[in-house]
Amino acid sequence: MVEKVYLKACSSYEDSKLADKIREGLEQIDFDPNLFSGMRVGLKPNMLLPSNPDRAIITHPTFFQTVAQIVKEHNGIPVLLENPAIHGLNTVLKKTPYGELVDTLGLEVPDMTPTQLIPFDDAYRYKKIEISKAFFDVDMLINLPKLKTHGLTIITGALKNLFGVIPGLKKSRIHLKAPSRDEFSNFMMDLYGALSHGFDPPKPMLHIMDGILGMEGEGPGLSGTPRQVGVILMGRDPLAVDWAVTQIVKISPDDVPTLKAGFDRPFCISSPDEIEIVGDKLEILQLQSFKASKNSIFSNAVRWPFTSPLFKQLLVEKPVPNPDKCTLCYQCKQICPAKAISRATEPAKIPTYDYNACIRCFCCMEICPEAAIQAQKGWLQWLLRY
Repeated sequence: MVEKVYLKACSSYEDSKLADKIREGLEQIDFDPNLFSGMRVGLKPNMLLPSNPDRAIITHPTFFQTVAQIVKEHNGIPVLLENPAIHGLNTVLKKTPYGELVDTLGLEVPDMTPTQLIPFDDAYRYKKIEISKAFFDVDMLINLPKLKTHGLTIITGALKNLFGVIPGLKKSRIHLKAPSRDEFSNFMMDLYGALSHGFDPPKPMLHIMDGILGMEGEGPGLSGTPRQVGVILMGRDPLAVDWAVTQIVKISPDDVPTLKAGFDRPFCISSPDEIEIVGDKLEILQLQSFKASKNSIFSNAVRWPFTSPLFKQLLVEKPVPNPDKCTLCYQCKQICPAKAISRATEPAKIPTYDYNACIRCFCCMEICPEAAIQAQKGWLQWLLRY
């Protein structure tokens, strides 16, 4: 089995040939866009939180609009499907250009609250997963991830974007059940397996990544830094697309836990040898000095004794609020799956963290609207440099 990944240089969302490049990508990966005809096509962007598109936190609305128009020109019916981390979808629509897009394109935006279990008998652990019922009500899915870094999974790529099929705060329960990088990555592969095999009939799936303006540093939220990457990526297999991302930003695939977990599963590619790059050559798209997340290999990566309270304090990064930026909005408290965050006590001007209970999922850092939370190294982590 060989999976094609289309790469195409694209420096701006105002590129007059953006639509042509995406159409070329569909052809290059052997997908006939006439298959959209008469189909309800779910478009799943990354809409983590309300944000200006220039911050590179959300899939750029122009990128989304271009794909939606291609679906419509082939007589498909685009449906916007997304579960933001903590804000309701309607709130994110109102506070971003997506709200105007919905009206302009006449997009259907279903209620994402009702849920339904999707089965996957070959899952390692999660044989039934609760997802928004709206995903059952479309005929196919186009995943529209944003190229970003992530403290837990290293990159927020095509695979991680599928986590958004799970409604808002229900995601926190997953982080509590699967707190380590390996456990969470294996959950993501169980989820991908369910989305690939659990629908009856199966739903075709495409992954078209917005890598024009990406994010480096402490992504995927406001603590990250926008970075011009200048590329569109497209493929049928999310692992193949995510592997191509690691080659562009020069991160070792061995450091990306979702790739390691995915290559071990029988229902997708098993190594980079099964990936064929089409479109532009990889070498001309590679970046220099791309900044990955600073979270070390010890963050959520290993089990006891390193996840015991003592070793967590010594050797694992922890999220720390900055009193100069914190507004005590308590969105961190609301999203924390471990209930490790409580209200501030006088005279403190930041929420109180129980670091023994904290599972280091960094959800609080991911959604903080003021970018007031940073990862602080453990007491003895400096020794690891030697």
